[in-house]
Amino acid sequence: MPNLNHLFVTGSVEGQDFRSPLSVRAKPPPDRDRNNHGNRLLTQLQAVATQIARLTQIRAAAGAPVHQGVAIALEISPRGTLDPGKQLEWKRDGIEVLSVVETPNADIVSVYVPPGKLGAFERRVREYLTEENPPRREGQEPKPKNARLINAISSIRRAAFAEFWTDKDPPPDENQSAVFQIWLRLGTATPGEAHAAFLEAAEMLQIAAEDGYLTFPGRVVVAVSTTRAVLEQAIDLLDLVAEIRRASLPAEFLLSDLRPFEQVEWARDMTARMIVTPADQNPPRIALLDTGVNHGHPLLGPLLDPADLHSVLNAWDTTDHTGHGSGMAGLALHGDLRTPLVSIEPHVVPHRLESVKILPDAGANLPHLYGWTCDEAVRLVEQARVNTTRTFAMMTTVIGATAGWPSEWSASIDRLAFGLRGPSTNSLDMPTMRGDAQDTQPRLFVLAAGNISWPKWTSYPGQNDLEPIEDPGQAWNALTVGAYTDLVDFDHDRWPDLRPIASSGSLSPVSRTSLLWSDRWPVKPDVVAEGGNGSVDGAAIPQVIVGPEDLRLVTTSHEPARALLAESGDTSAAAAEVARICAHLQARYPTYWPETIRALVVQGASYTKAMRSDQGIVPTQANRRTLIRRYGHGRVSIESSLNSALNRPTMIQQETIVPYVLEGSAYRLGRMNIHNLPWPKTELEQLGEAEVSLKITLSYFIQPNPSRRGWHSKFRYQSHGFRFAVRGAGETEQRFHQRINDIKRDEMGDDREDSMPDPDNEGWLLRRTLRSQGSLHSDTWYGLASELANKSEIAVFPVGGWWKELADRTQANRRVRYALVVSLDVSIIADVDIYTPIANQIVVPVGLA
Repeated sequence: MPNLNHLFVTGSVEGQDFRSPLSVRAKPPPDRDRNNHGNRLLTQLQAVATQIARLTQIRAAAGAPVHQGVAIALEISPRGTLDPGKQLEWKRDGIEVLSVVETPNADIVSVYVPPGKLGAFERRVREYLTEENPPRREGQEPKPKNARLINAISSIRRAAFAEFWTDKDPPPDENQSAVFQIWLRLGTATPGEAHAAFLEAAEMLQIAAEDGYLTFPGRVVVAVSTTRAVLEQAIDLLDLVAEIRRASLPAEFLLSDLRPFEQVEWARDMTARMIVTPADQNPPRIALLDTGVNHGHPLLGPLLDPADLHSVLNAWDTTDHTGHGSGMAGLALHGDLRTPLVSIEPHVVPHRLESVKILPDAGANLPHLYGWTCDEAVRLVEQARVNTTRTFAMMTTVIGATAGWPSEWSASIDRLAFGLRGPSTNSLDMPTMRGDAQDTQPRLFVLAAGNISWPKWTSYPGQNDLEPIEDPGQAWNALTVGAYTDLVDFDHDRWPDLRPIASSGSLSPVSRTSLLWSDRWPVKPDVVAEGGNGSVDGAAIPQVIVGPEDLRLVTTSHEPARALLAESGDTSAAAAEVARICAHLQARYPTYWPETIRALVVQGASYTKAMRSDQGIVPTQANRRTLIRRYGHGRVSIESSLNSALNRPTMIQQETIVPYVLEGSAYRLGRMNIHNLPWPKTELEQLGEAEVSLKITLSYFIQPNPSRRGWHSKFRYQSHGFRFAVRGAGETEQRFHQRINDIKRDEMGDDREDSMPDPDNEGWLLRRTLRSQGSLHSDTWYGLASELANKSEIAVFPVGGWWKELADRTQANRRVRYALVVSLDVSIIADVDIYTPIANQIVVPVGLA
């Protein structure tokens, strides 16, 4: 059966009004003894006022500015009683929420109080003690004024280091040297002014601050080397500190040499069969952010121009001294080399490579603002080669578990993907929300999920579910790649005591998952690709072997003078393969957006039999959650992502939608889009009871807001969100539109399970709750062809985000792009053609691959 181009559909979007969502009320505050509680808070406020007076003297003695504010900590108990963004940000008084730290029984909300404005709290407490609100209904008792606010606050104190520390792991000991990220509030200052003020205080305290800084909505991020004790002094002297986090060290890479075996002859033969797109035709490029690449390798040099070799710091060379970057380069260009090396067929490479060295050689200084590093890497390649389609691939992660929360690194990648970047090497300012203009087109990023150290492989697969994906793999807008394996065969005569750890089609022993993350955070990994396997011996206490070599991938060596080939694997190799798929897609479909390429990678992925073996005959919601948070949307396939078939056509739409509109002085959700796709209704009805499937992927990029201030209302991480819904098999057009208009969404922008019941819900693999996280949503419906004949309408509609809440910092009626990819699969019936009936309804010419 021939491979066909996908069908690009235009002109089938119909705007529909969408009703405003219903809000979900916060938990009610506890009833408290009015006099005792109010007077206790007044006493605590008086103690804070005394501390502020003493702090003013300390600042004066140190030569620091005296006319500064202070941070205070409010203990909100029980948790979730208040929305900090709505109830604790008082613009008239200049009160600003700095951070929210969750404890088992309370939310600790740190707020900035400008000079002389502590009285704003005292006034509200006194009103609580002396004034009452009139009852809403006849017969009700009047309630104290501000009761909902004051009853939720169990205590007030001056914020200390513990309140500024927002990392999941505990802070270092008081006098232990460490590298920290300092998140500064902007206030009314420019990013440059806030950065300069911090540097002045840092110099006074002999804090070593690194060059460069990052800007997010309302925040500037810097990296410093110091102790916790010194930082506590900085908090006293400077009122700009909003959060403090740990800066992590990069993970170790694993690479061992593969024994040479006629390597030169193989490489020469493969090079002679290579079909390469000439550089003057500006083919797509993979920008590899790694340890550098050695250009002299015969399988790399023809595809890597010397002008495309960069390093983020001028003091570094561009050479790969560790081998990781050169190994990833070979995989990103050629895939696992064992296939093209032994083949006799032409080897087509439609893309080229760029290299940015983001990690130093041994003994060199290491930057700790990785977002700054990524900004620099992007700037270097985009300035060197403009108007080029590219995929950014990065396999570096940081050691340690994540909870799914955004970091400065993951948020920087989300920001870059959205289309924002700092303007220079020394001040990496993101255009603030006051301007909020995209400086480039959105960017496509492919990231590795991070690796589990090989001694832990003896606990496979249970250990994988306990090892969360590493930073920055939680980035919403990136394609995060985990590892599976099909490599199970090796020479048992040579290795009689070894057995492979993972079975064919299963999770690789090295791959991390997001099962321990809250469902608030995106599904990661997004997909999995080949990452190799390991083996164990037959000892009473099994020993792990990384290999034998047949269980690893073959790639290019960084020392071609010694050996041309080396082994590789892990989630790094898997990410390199996905980057290669992206580049092939960009070469085949040059007009497709990064959002669309990301969607096509997911659309082509599928679950193996081994992956679905734990699902049972009737999968539970827990089974489905394990499936997607372990494997993402499944194993990638370059053929399925690139091609349609007569019995498996794929339709693609690239559209825009307005998430929020301004009506008078209020922001409301924009209209939904209804996609009426060219559907082979007659052909599907003729198939009757045949089993078919419908897969839908919705992809878009959000603008991040990573400051840890509770993730609610205007402090949500995502600027906006979209969801999709499909017309039911038995629904009329009118009933479908009514169902979508009746959706009720909570303040996090997620659908409630009962808010829009889908009549075909049982046929979906993941269902609404599991497919609603992040900015990439994909699901597959299974049913009968006669039922699928009526499911030609798909609604795409906006849900909440911080753009709507920060109405003064963004533009109303701003259009945002999304890609919608739809595949019909009747491949169980080999000789059916439903591709042609769809193609005949589309004006755009369709050609054979």
